[in-house]
Amino acid sequence: MGADQKISSPTKGSKKKGEMKKSVVDHTYRDYSHVEIADLVYNYKGVNEELFPSKLHMILSTPEYARFITWKPHGRSWAVIDKSMFTSIVLPRYFNHSNFASFNRSVNGWGFKRLFREGPDQKAYYHELFMCGRPELTSAMTRLIRPGKRLPNKACEPDFYDIS
Repeated sequence: MGADQKISSPTKGSKKKGEMKKSVVDHTYRDYSHVEIADLVYNYKGVNEELFPSKLHMILSTPEYARFITWKPHGRSWAVIDKSMFTSIVLPRYFNHSNFASFNRSVNGWGFKRLFREGPDQKAYYHELFMCGRPELTSAMTRLIRPGKRLPNKACEPDFYDIS
């Protein structure tokens, strides 16, 4: 390319309709396990049990569902064990539908990240404000605005067995 040639950059709004923004997953992990909720949420008044993260935390904290969805031993990530039973038994009770794709969109929309690296946490999900025994932290979670497609980044995934 000559010195007098310009690189054309896309203009605002030039993205084709239906295209989704793509980015690599940022696995920077801040440990909130010892942080008080009052330090994260101004004027904290309790967990809003109607929001998706709170409902998900309730589900994971219900022993009778542990065959379908469960916390990993370190309590910082979780995984669906039996998708068909989870879809037919748990989803209708908490979300008034039995559509796993819809559940998965909510998981992604609330900023949960999936682990792809081989090991005991493969295919599990995590969020730095979502931990076993700390339901109040869900109050500090926010829904992402147009999260787009997040591409896996195995090399930077946290190792929760080292952290715990």
